[in-house]
Amino acid sequence: MASLLQSTANTRPVLPDSFRILRSDAPIAPTQADITFLLDHSVTLLIDLRSEAECLRHPCPLEADARFDYRHLPVTGGNAMPASPEDVPHSYLRMVDAQMALILRTIRETQSGVMFFCTAGKDRTGVVSALLQLAHGLSHEEIAADYVLSGNHLQERLAAFRALHPEIDPRIYTPQAAYMEQFLALLAHTKRE
Repeated sequence: MASLLQSTANTRPVLPDSFRILRSDAPIAPTQADITFLLDHSVTLLIDLRSEAECLRHPCPLEADARFDYRHLPVTGGNAMPASPEDVPHSYLRMVDAQMALILRTIRETQSGVMFFCTAGKDRTGVVSALLQLAHGLSHEEIAADYVLSGNHLQERLAAFRALHPEIDPRIYTPQAAYMEQFLALLAHTKRE
């Protein structure tokens, strides 16, 4: 499935057959068709998971649009490039903190549709998506398969990043099902303790 918005590469529903909760990469140049799509689907709560520096570098113009309720709720824990492929699931677990609880509560309590996003819509957005999907009863396999879709949608962006940063192991920033499966296993283990 292609992105739901013209100006993004990775906008899609979090739950099957529902446009109430959307995940995305940052909508930094939304078209009028994108805005119409969001409003037509009552997606008016926008949650920006990016850091303040990212928001300043690439502002979201919808923040100034009174038809939307824009909230800046940056992911705090684990918001850095993992040191190795083995660290990716652990970096995701570090994101599950009090700020993540606030993000999830904000999504659950809204009466409107919601779209949350980070820069590429794969790691921070992927963790939020996984936690919502888990709460809605999706299996670990379904959650991992959805996570891997981000890599498919972001192939051009990932290739450009690889060209700019040949020193970084591409396995670190390329979504792999094993990363999400390991994160979910770590999360389950942490909850049992």
